Amino acid sequence: MENDNLNGSKAFSEQQLVTFYLDNSEFAVNIMRVREIIRYTGVTKVPKAPAYLDGVSNLRGSLLPVIDGRLLFGMDRKAHDESTRVVVLDIHGVDTGIVVDRVMEVLRVQTNVIEKPPAVCDVETEYLEGVVKLDGGQRLIMILNLDLLLVHGLDAVNENSLHSVIAETEAGEVNIIDEDQLVTFLVGNEEYAFDIMNVKEIIRVPEITAVPDTMQYVEGLVSIRNQLIPIINMRVYFDMPEVTKDDQARVIIVDLGKLRTGFRVDRVREVIHVLRSTIEPTPTFLGKDGAEKIRGVAKLNNGSRLLMCLDINNLLPDEMIQKLSEIDAEAEIEKKEGQNVLDEEQLVAFRLGSDEYAINVNEVQEINRMTEAIRMPGAPRYIEGLVNLRGNIIPALSLRNRFSLPERQKDDSTRIIIVDFNEKKTGIIVDAVTEVLRFEKGLIENTPGILEQSVEADLIGGVAKLNEGKRMVMILNLSSVLNYDKEIEVKIQSDKKGAAAKSSKSKEMSKETTKKIIKEAPRKAPEEIQNPE
Repeated sequence: MENDNLNGSKAFSEQQLVTFYLDNSEFAVNIMRVREIIRYTGVTKVPKAPAYLDGVSNLRGSLLPVIDGRLLFGMDRKAHDESTRVVVLDIHGVDTGIVVDRVMEVLRVQTNVIEKPPAVCDVETEYLEGVVKLDGGQRLIMILNLDLLLVHGLDAVNENSLHSVIAETEAGEVNIIDEDQLVTFLVGNEEYAFDIMNVKEIIRVPEITAVPDTMQYVEGLVSIRNQLIPIINMRVYFDMPEVTKDDQARVIIVDLGKLRTGFRVDRVREVIHVLRSTIEPTPTFLGKDGAEKIRGVAKLNNGSRLLMCLDINNLLPDEMIQKLSEIDAEAEIEKKEGQNVLDEEQLVAFRLGSDEYAINVNEVQEINRMTEAIRMPGAPRYIEGLVNLRGNIIPALSLRNRFSLPERQKDDSTRIIIVDFNEKKTGIIVDAVTEVLRFEKGLIENTPGILEQSVEADLIGGVAKLNEGKRMVMILNLSSVLNYDKEIEVKIQSDKKGAAAKSSKSKEMSKETTKKIIKEAPRKAPEEIQNPE
């Protein structure tokens, strides 16, 4: 937990959550309650136990009550497979296992983004501590209240069986100091492990910004909560051939003391407790370099599973950590310089068809993939609708419609640029985001005169001429682009003037037509008028 101001009214803290799936629902538990994560190896049934109590299992000589998470939440039973795991939790001092379909990741979240459970939810709200909304509200993670959720299950077990379980578990805790808790992962066909105390979080592989003129195994930098972190490709570092990155690849953020570093691995396998007596010294055949990086080899399953435990103090040489620190520092300096240089402009560039536009980077909050928008009755045509941004409902504006451009089918390149203007968030839908531009302000010219004569001229705040004028980027004037009320008023006044002009013209045409009809009509004799047939 981190508090910026312990005595002030505003305190910020974080939680680390272990997330997992049951059916199509994603749940999470606080990592401080997780003892380990193990494979499902079968159980012994307990007489007169509730249906969701799968049974008890032998965990290194201690009895572990195992609850079927699916049945606990009223879901259909599912056959166990390779992804099935047992999350071992500390419930009132008793180790208790919950069978889950698959474990996803270790996630770090700010406590102020955890919302109260909604009234309508897949799980009874009393069993939830809160809900985390990610990916613009598309990913919902329900945080379980373990104390309320499992107390009923344990109480319902046959009293003698329960006492036996508790006694055996407490007896097993005597040896807890002789165990290491490890996060295991695969690089190629080899299995490695970090001590969980050094692991800060585990994330999916994000967008990595390459760093020129650095070590080959350093993939680049990523920004995590405004902190730049170097990413090391473990395959390259261990001289293994590269493979195509897939959905199982993860980045393990590790605290190396002087530097926080991310290690990209092929797959995170599980969190386990390992008896220190099973960890043997590093074999001599690995050589001096290997012996320094690996603090020992754990022999599990009667020696059929070898786990190389990495030594974070010697994994990277001091000169390498110094180099990574310099890269990190240079990137931070460049980032600060970019914010402080007054004669430079930073813009987020994007495309509408073949034309390129840009928005000042200071006005851009984030850039997201296109998501479903709910239409608003009576809204202007260029308002695509409302979108859910992590629980906040914001309007989404189609810039194509705003500029009266032809419609275009949305695809994987379509993006929503979230801007914050006058303390109001709005999403701007564009065809594709290209890059972040940085150049001298002197390259920006005023809007050309031919555009100034246009009704929409104030939508463009200027034009950047780049590459000696070969590349033209039009810079949006958000004040006008987002001024819906003015736009609607202009349209109303225009419609009124048009309607008045049309009415006046119609009256003149009516007079002329009447005169013409009277003039050209054939004259009739009085008797014809008096005696019409």
